[in-house]
Amino acid sequence: MSSHRSCALVLACAALMAAVAGATQYNVGGDNGWGVPGAGAESYNTWAEKTGFQIGDQLLFVYPKDKDSVLLVQPADYNACNTSSYDKQFNDGSTVFDLDRAGAFFFISGVDANCRANEKLIVMVSAAAAAAKGAPAPSQGSPTTTTPPPSPPSSSDAGGAAQSPPSSPKTPATPNAPAGASNSTAGKGTPPGAANGAGLKVAGLAVSFVAWVGYAMLAF
Repeated sequence: MSSHRSCALVLACAALMAAVAGATQYNVGGDNGWGVPGAGAESYNTWAEKTGFQIGDQLLFVYPKDKDSVLLVQPADYNACNTSSYDKQFNDGSTVFDLDRAGAFFFISGVDANCRANEKLIVMVSAAAAAAKGAPAPSQGSPTTTTPPPSPPSSSDAGGAAQSPPSSPKTPATPNAPAGASNSTAGKGTPPGAANGAGLKVAGLAVSFVAWVGYAMLAF
């Protein structure tokens, strides 16, 4: 029982290490950090749409904690920049947020004016994209199972006598064959061409007999 528990603990630790190794931390806003985007700067949502987030990734929000904050809110509060209603509030100046599930996360600045100036972010974590990102590439084709051929019978089978392979079936004789023809199984000791020579001799005697009868009729 203790060995089974040890194995389960090792597997759980390995899975956790694999998940941590595959996780990525994203710095929201890059070098500029979390703040109101500058003129002509890429919006947070445009950046998020081009980034494939997976479960286990982290978001890093860096901002001056005495002037700004991060709020995790519901979609309606996100659209309205409602800073008075939120699920979580962060104001430590260097917030690390774990993306621990698939789905959408809505963030806004804790300063109303900053939120209305587009300091807001939607992050989508797709379960399918997360599996594809963390999983190895599938192999080409399906694995096939080869059945090994049966082993030959041993000499100990059937009372120690080795079994010989079954003999091939004999070819049946062709029905209604001519009397003078020989099949492939008859006369194994006869040399090749002997049967054909006997037929020619009989045919020669018949021709000689017919010629002699014809000559006798002409003579009389």
